[in-house]
Amino acid sequence: MADSQSIQVEKLEKLRMAWLPAVEFLFGEAVAEAKFDGFDVLDNITKPTVVFECADEPYRYKVQMPARSFTNDVMLLADLVQEMVRGLYPLGSGEQKVPALCEGVAVFGAITAIKQVFGEGTVDSYLNALREQAFSYYDAFSYVAVLLAEDPKAIKKLRSVQPFLYKVEREDFEVAGVELERKIKDILLLSFRA
Repeated sequence: MADSQSIQVEKLEKLRMAWLPAVEFLFGEAVAEAKFDGFDVLDNITKPTVVFECADEPYRYKVQMPARSFTNDVMLLADLVQEMVRGLYPLGSGEQKVPALCEGVAVFGAITAIKQVFGEGTVDSYLNALREQAFSYYDAFSYVAVLLAEDPKAIKKLRSVQPFLYKVEREDFEVAGVELERKIKDILLLSFRA
């Protein structure tokens, strides 16, 4: 059992190193305070979980991945890339509010990776499943897709003003020079509810 988990952790590490340049290209580099401490693979969880264990370093984190993710390559890639994107601006041990913008960006990153590796047909299947089983994530992704269609560098621009994406406020869009309809801006800044 421990041997298979070490193989799974090694696979995650290799995938992370392979995808990190693409994630940073799309959304910018991780905040300086972020420190990734690796992966744990657990049988008793159903979705990836980020754990902050270091009180004196609130943005130091470890990602716990469900063992069942390894039964489906599409889900494994989606789970991994979503956590990588979130790791660019980790929530930290004391933070609570997560806007739809953050979750939408994480899903957008996952969908971009799925499209690159598995093709458009798999993306369509993934989006249909997301729409049916996790609509709030699909909805957040849709609004981020609108934002990035208007300005492909919008996330990087916003993060140049506020590196912690979950702290972005309405006025940061103006400061960053990101033009977007007010209604969409407001939806992106609403608290995300899974």
